[in-house]
Amino acid sequence: MPLYNQIGKTYNTTRKADPRITKFILQQLNLEHSATILDIGAGTGNYSYELADVGYNVIALEPSEIMRTQGKQHRNIYWKEGVAERIPLKDASVDGIICTLASHHFQDLSLCFQEMRRVLKENGKIVIFTLDPRLCEEDCWLFDYFEPVLENAYRIHPPVKEFSQLLKEQIERPVTVVPYPLPYNLVDQFFFTGWRSPERYLDYDFQRGTSPLAKGEDTMKCLEKLRFDLENGIWFENYKQILKLDEYDCGHFFLVV
Repeated sequence: MPLYNQIGKTYNTTRKADPRITKFILQQLNLEHSATILDIGAGTGNYSYELADVGYNVIALEPSEIMRTQGKQHRNIYWKEGVAERIPLKDASVDGIICTLASHHFQDLSLCFQEMRRVLKENGKIVIFTLDPRLCEEDCWLFDYFEPVLENAYRIHPPVKEFSQLLKEQIERPVTVVPYPLPYNLVDQFFFTGWRSPERYLDYDFQRGTSPLAKGEDTMKCLEKLRFDLENGIWFENYKQILKLDEYDCGHFFLVV
């Protein structure tokens, strides 16, 4: 995980647990607060901390040493090094599993889902927050500026139907897909959260906290064009209507098992 070893140093500057996302995860888990929850790809533990703070025993699984070093500490959080394809836990050892915007980093989804099933207790809960950029609204201005980023997103994010079907097959339980249009004021500032704040993409801290921009590949020209159009009022003339919206469908959703 060299990328996250690099960006983990400033990750918490822009990446924080959003209360609305936390609330949905807690509602879907619906477990006794003494339950054990596995957070796969926990990053610096923003959502791990929120679950721990209500009483859950949280195992924060994260492969990046820098991310773990920067990770939040709580008496109910137990940090573990590891990847989703080889979860270092015993069979049937957790009551619930969460994964927030990390599944696109998995190398083998089938194996990851098999591992989830292995470590999950019977009737345990799984809540995965991810996206399918193909579901993003067709008139989204981000496509006009960040085409290379979104083309890469198509490669690493499987279509929602394939993703949910694979999860269903491996877990052998029904999977519910819950769309999540993004509010304009999310405090967890992942890539698509700037849909109503284009200037955010020019912010260095924001760039460092989002893996598509932190990679720095093919993004310089994208950012230069956006900067020019913002400074000259071109962006506003073309997309000012979006500033009136409170939420926008960028293709994000929860998978609930």
